[in-house]
Order: sequence, then C-alpha cells, then structure tokens
Amino acid sequence: VSLYLNCILFEANAAAYLFVHVGIRDGMHISSRNRKYYQMPCNTQLLPKNVYTEDTPFLHPDDVINQNLKEGTKVFVELYDKLDFDEFGFPVLSKWAFLAYRRDEKYREEREIFSEELCDAVEKFQLEKTEQSLKLKAEIERPKLERMKMIMAEQMVDENMIEKIMREAWALIKSSGALDGLVPDEEQIEIRNFFAKNYVEITEMYRLYSPVNSRGGTHELDYIELCKFLTETEILGEEHSNVILRIFGESHVRGTKSKSSIHLQLNQTEFFVALTKIAAYKYITLHRRENAKMRKRGVSASKAPIPTVPIAVETIYLEHILPVLEKMPAGSEMRAALSSTDVLLLFYQHLDQLCTVFIKYSDSNELSEESATPIGSMTAKQFGIFAKDYGFLGSEERLNRAQGAKSFLKSLVCITLREVRQVFSASQHDMFEDDTEEKKVEESDGNDLDHQELMDFSEFLEAVARLGVLKFGGALEVSEEETLSHYECIRLSIQKILRSKCTQSCPEN
Repeated sequence: VSLYLNCILFEANAAAYLFVHVGIRDGMHISSRNRKYYQMPCNTQLLPKNVYTEDTPFLHPDDVINQNLKEGTKVFVELYDKLDFDEFGFPVLSKWAFLAYRRDEKYREEREIFSEELCDAVEKFQLEKTEQSLKLKAEIERPKLERMKMIMAEQMVDENMIEKIMREAWALIKSSGALDGLVPDEEQIEIRNFFAKNYVEITEMYRLYSPVNSRGGTHELDYIELCKFLTETEILGEEHSNVILRIFGESHVRGTKSKSSIHLQLNQTEFFVALTKIAAYKYITLHRRENAKMRKRGVSASKAPIPTVPIAVETIYLEHILPVLEKMPAGSEMRAALSSTDVLLLFYQHLDQLCTVFIKYSDSNELSEESATPIGSMTAKQFGIFAKDYGFLGSEERLNRAQGAKSFLKSLVCITLREVRQVFSASQHDMFEDDTEEKKVEESDGNDLDHQELMDFSEFLEAVARLGVLKFGGALEVSEEETLSHYECIRLSIQKILRSKCTQSCPEN
C-alpha cells in the first residue's frame, strides 16, 4: 500500500473512510503527483484543518499510510467550521492545510518552515508523552524500589561510609607510625585521598586476593595471598620475596605481635599500608638502585625524575590493578549495575524464590519483620555448595543466544572454586572494624567467625549477580559486540537458579 494522507482532499468524510479502511483493504494507490487532490473542496465545511492520531499531533499530508500507521490506529480528521479570509480575499489556512494545498513553487519556503515547526511539535509531544509514561511507571515501581533499596542498602556505594572508613583507617595508620619516615605528612594526605577516591576498586582487589589461599580465611590477606597478588598483577616478581616478606611484616598496625611473623594476616587497612610501601619500593627504591649501578659502571644514570610516593601509588594502581579489575566482575561498573533500577526490580520480581534458596543453604530460620527477608548467614563453605549445586562451577553447558534470525551457541567461562571464594569475599559490604571492636558471630560448632567470613541475604544477592557476570559475561568465542550487559548476565544467573531442580525441590517458606 502506498496511500498518501493528501487523499483526504476527497470530500473529507468519505476521504477519512477511504484513508483508513478502503485504502488499506484494497491496496489503493494515490500518487502525490496527482494534482486534482491538491484542489480545495468546494464545500469548505469539508476542508481538513489537521490530521492526527492519539500518538502524534500531526501527520504530514505527504506521509505514506503504511509507513506511519498500523492496522486499527484511530485517525482524527479535524474540519473547518468555516473558512476565514484575509484582507486580500485569500483563505487563511492552518499549517496542515497550507502544506496540503499550497503546492506552487512560490510557497516552497513557507511550506518548509511550517513543516519544520510541525515536526518539532511532534518531537516535543512524543518526548513529553515518554516522560509522562516514565513518571507513571516510576510511581508504580517506587514501592518495589524502596523495598529493594532498603534490603540492599549496605551493598550500595555510600560516599559517607567510605569517608568514615578512610578517616578511621587513616587514624589507625597515623597512630601506628607505619608510614612515618617513608612518606611526609602532606604526602600521606594525598595518598589517603587517592585511596578514598578509588576505594571501590582498591578494596575489590584486596577482596579478590584475600580468599585465594583455601586454607586461610576469606577476609584477610596472608603472606601467600600477598605474593600471588604481586606476581599475578606483575607488580613484583618472586626475586623480590625477601622484600615482600619484610613489607608484609612492617605493614601490621594492630596489636604488638611480632612484625617478622609470616603467620600474620593483613586486614584492609593494613593492605593500604602494604600497597603504599610496595609502590615506593617499586618506583622509587628500585629506580635509585638502578641509577647507582649505572653510575658505578660509568654510565649516565636515567634522567627520568624519581616520583613521589603518591605518584608511585597512583602508577601502581593505573598500570597493574585497574587492568586486572576491568577483566573481572568487579569495580565501580559492577557496583553501578547492582544499584540500577533494572537490577533492583529484577531482584524484587524473584525475591521470594531467592529467599527460599538462601534459607536452604544458610543457618536462617526466620524472616526480618522490617524487610521480610531471611535473618541469618551463610559461610564460604555453604556458598561453595550452593554454587556447585546450581551449576555455576565448571563449563559443561553452552549458552544459546539468539540474534535476529541467527542463533549462537557459546561456551561459558569455567568458574573455579577459587573464583567462587573470591565472589564470596567481594560481596561483603563495607564496614570498619579495628582489633578492639571486631564483630564476632558464634557458630554452632563453637568457632568464632568475623562478619567478613559470613554472608547475609543482601550479600547473597550481590554474589548471585557477580556469579552471573563471571559466568555469562565472559563467554568464550564471543566478540566485543556480542558481550552481554551486566543486567543480562544477572538475569541469566537468576534464571539459572530458578530453573534448577534444586530450587524446585526447596520447601516453601
């Protein structure tokens, strides 16, 4: 069908009928070049003043019906009650009628102006309608979002919480004197501000390596884990093991334990200290040593300036930490996805089923009165069992992805037990704990576990999201253009849980 809106220039009522019904039914074709349809009808009460639909306030007289309307669309034809004339006796036409009837070349400029004005009006109308639709949707979804934001409050990036953590952490570092003699006070402030600015990424890196050693906990960094962090990110090699051990011992700011003990562990605050010392060693100490060797050999030393410690910290972050995080479900991008409206509504939609799964694998046996979510916690071991039962470990399955008329099968990334432990650790929410105010949870077997070694329900939701991004976001043989969004990965993760036989066998709450 190639029926033009100017067919309305028939007797208007009949034209409206032909326009919508007969024309589409019979495949009527009316050429825009047929000049007789540009003549104004003799009966001016049948003269169209405007043509529009419920979705657009203006349809151009030259618009093709099948390109602008769908079957069943209501088209409104506004007619003149009477036609006014100007002082020269010419009819005063609406912009639509002017476009429809003033076809001579002398009217071309005015027609272009009217056409642009009406098209702008359509764009504005559609924009306002979209905004109204979004506002209406927001009002409908607002109670759901408020509930999810309350449930996930501790998982979302809170600038005030970060500032509080950094203030208390740096007070402990200052009181210990761990950086005195290495970093002047004014440079310590620069380093502290840099850690605060990049807090999410740096703490994510700490949490990704703190559970690497399966014999240790998931909330603190032991010597083996520190070495793996430095070698795998290519910050320092094994030839620097003696220096790494010394820095490991010197970075402890808690208690009076021996600083040479290899059995100690670094908490998050101490990791800040260790990272600062390592950056200074790599970019300052080694630089000076290399210059000294060159001078002994009679060779001109490097003219490159030796950086300050703050610049060394920033360099180690940009060159070694950030590139690793960009390849993993971590950092600000992951945090932004977790707090997005789409992901929160996705969690809300399946909240009851996810609560049931959490209860099955945790020690929870009651719901919070405030949020109606499980009270209790899950250990790293229990989370590992969950990940295994629901098929997140391994890469036997393949992802069927439809794209247009084609369908693709992609091998999924193999998730290891180490990565499951990393997801468990990375999902812990932020809080500051020093050695005098550690929050302990008494397990039934008598073992005391730190908060960071237990997963509550909000942390479980974040972990489900991270497993999805890890499992589906890095599908093998997938080009950059085909990479799934974080939302789509999280949706697939939840879908995987809901379709599992393990969920179907879960007892109802």
